[in-house]
Amino acid sequence: MKGDEIPRNICEAIGWAQAQLQAAGLEEPRREAQALVAACVGWERARLVAHSDAPLTMSQARRLRGWVRRRAQREPLAYITRRAWFYGLELAVGRGALIPRPETELLVEVFLRWVRDKPLTPNPSPTGWERGAEFPLSRESGERDKGGEGNRSPVLVDVGTGTGAIALACLTHAPNWLGVGIERSRRALRWAQANRRRLGLESRLLLIRSDWLRGLRLQSVAAVLSNPPYVLPDEWDALQPEIACYEPKGALLTPAHDPLQPYRRIAQEAQRALRAGGLLAFETSPRLAPLLTEQLPAWGFPQPCVAHDYAGATRVVWATRT
Repeated sequence: MKGDEIPRNICEAIGWAQAQLQAAGLEEPRREAQALVAACVGWERARLVAHSDAPLTMSQARRLRGWVRRRAQREPLAYITRRAWFYGLELAVGRGALIPRPETELLVEVFLRWVRDKPLTPNPSPTGWERGAEFPLSRESGERDKGGEGNRSPVLVDVGTGTGAIALACLTHAPNWLGVGIERSRRALRWAQANRRRLGLESRLLLIRSDWLRGLRLQSVAAVLSNPPYVLPDEWDALQPEIACYEPKGALLTPAHDPLQPYRRIAQEAQRALRAGGLLAFETSPRLAPLLTEQLPAWGFPQPCVAHDYAGATRVVWATRT
């Protein structure tokens, strides 16, 4: 097909999109073409092969042309299709929130392994936040203290929740837990709210617009998880344009003068908010991991542990509160 022709069916659409993306220099034009076509017609990719001769409507063809043009300009595929997969969950995602990444799944695995190895005593029939759960925010935070002694389900906090990916994946696989997602970006919170709703976790995940762990009551939570910024300034120019030009810079780039500043702030506030034996776990970079491991004992978290990703790089650093 010529570049200005409109594809008439699935097969033509994939071939046309692949040619355009290949000409733009993308590394996996076939896979991305299939992903764009599948999202454009509202199918899963596996269905494309069996229905390659299915026709495209005029509106679908026009949408696909626009999407391919955006992808050729290096806009992330997930922002175009408005969906991304994380730990087996399909999530809505878009501008203003980081795209969930496979390496972050290791943070979820560390949490779930910790839950299995050191189980807390959960309420056998946990209620949601709206049913009188023990609320972790102080009155000074401006939120109503819901109190209630009837719910002792352990609470995890996802600091900088973004799309809600970490908290939602953890709660899906730890059904006796409740969660709090803290995010300062209104745009990101809207994506988290949409994902919480589509996964049916509105009663178990409380979303709060705030900065770090400010406002949490003393020893009110059992786990604090976070994926703080970990791209160092000297690494910025080497990032792919999909990241550097489109994803929120503030969620990626560490402070130049003090790269561990976000980690220190979270750890110090977690030291106050966590119960004894509670978990603090960070996703980080291989360059920051040794520094973080060295500093955590000074912040109240002795004997930190590390977890490596599939490439063998240190990706998660975690410790428990004494």
